[in-house]
Amino acid sequence: MKLKNPLILFFVLVFILALIFNEQVHSQAPAEIADDTTYSNRLTILPVLGSTPETSFMFGGVAMQQFKPSGAGMDTRPSNMILSAIYTLNNQILVELNPSLILPGESWILDGRMFAYYFPDRYWGIGPETENNDEVGVEYTMFSIKQMAMKKINPSVYAGPVIRWYKNYNFTFTDDDGEEFVPVDLTGADGGRALGVGGAVRWDKRNSIMTPTENHFIELSVLLYPELVGNSFGYSQIRFDARKYVDLNLDGKSVLAFHTRFQSTGGDSPFLDLADLGGREIMRGYYQGRFRDNHSAQLQAEWRRHIKGRFGFALFGGAGQVWPSMDEFTVNNIKWAGGGGLRFNLNPGDPTNIRLDFAVGKNTSGLYLTFGEAF
Repeated sequence: MKLKNPLILFFVLVFILALIFNEQVHSQAPAEIADDTTYSNRLTILPVLGSTPETSFMFGGVAMQQFKPSGAGMDTRPSNMILSAIYTLNNQILVELNPSLILPGESWILDGRMFAYYFPDRYWGIGPETENNDEVGVEYTMFSIKQMAMKKINPSVYAGPVIRWYKNYNFTFTDDDGEEFVPVDLTGADGGRALGVGGAVRWDKRNSIMTPTENHFIELSVLLYPELVGNSFGYSQIRFDARKYVDLNLDGKSVLAFHTRFQSTGGDSPFLDLADLGGREIMRGYYQGRFRDNHSAQLQAEWRRHIKGRFGFALFGGAGQVWPSMDEFTVNNIKWAGGGGLRFNLNPGDPTNIRLDFAVGKNTSGLYLTFGEAF
């Protein structure tokens, strides 16, 4: 534990030097221009310096390419591709690739997420009323690939197939004394694999993928994991995600943002794929998976304000709940969260923020240092 402070100081220094280096490179080198001559492609390579309740302090490297493909003009929002490799003080290893490709004229949007994790984690059980002293340790290895191919069918409306494959294994559960045990009747506790297929419909009028300031985003997706294809489990997932952005001063410097998310699982879902609450995107302050069940609903509001130069701040609050079945939903014991944070814009040409957020909830809190806005 004595190494934490020197490590943090070292990586803060490296992080600042890398920011300065990137700024010098992009100010001296000729810009790479796509067909839209007002947009400059940008590659940013930085050490990762971050923190979330799920990972503790984390460090590694990230490469982020922001670009427009050949033939893209003013009517096409920038694409991005983010590759990261991270190690955490919880001994977690995270390698992840997140491509978001928008073809010219926004005829297609191709969103993907691919990752390999070794993840010592925590687990409290299933349901909205699990207690803090129910916590046990769990660690596992997981590989996952998810790809969406959304075709424009109307201005700002997209639809298309979704496919997801994953495999997880080497599960180990430990109690407070560090003794290993096998959970009783917990689906997915032995690992497994599954292939899910389905589709999604998206209505997306955001002016930016990374840092939206106006309009809205609405998406409904359904994934089915049939046992017929050799899956370890047979279940379904439904996810509804809606976001609204209001530019208060019509200059992008003061934005009121709203976000709601509903998730539902049916069938024999493994515990890792149950609807959950918390994380770095919504209900910040709660460890992601602290509460999980067949259904979850969460909502949040955030005020984002530019201060000066590349700096800004945000204030946010939210509420959410998980429950086992539709006829058992109750507003009793709804979880709440709130907090605030600072923003630093890495790329003035296509705003991309580093955010530092601190959030509190009911008997919980979290510190987040990550790339990009929460939503």
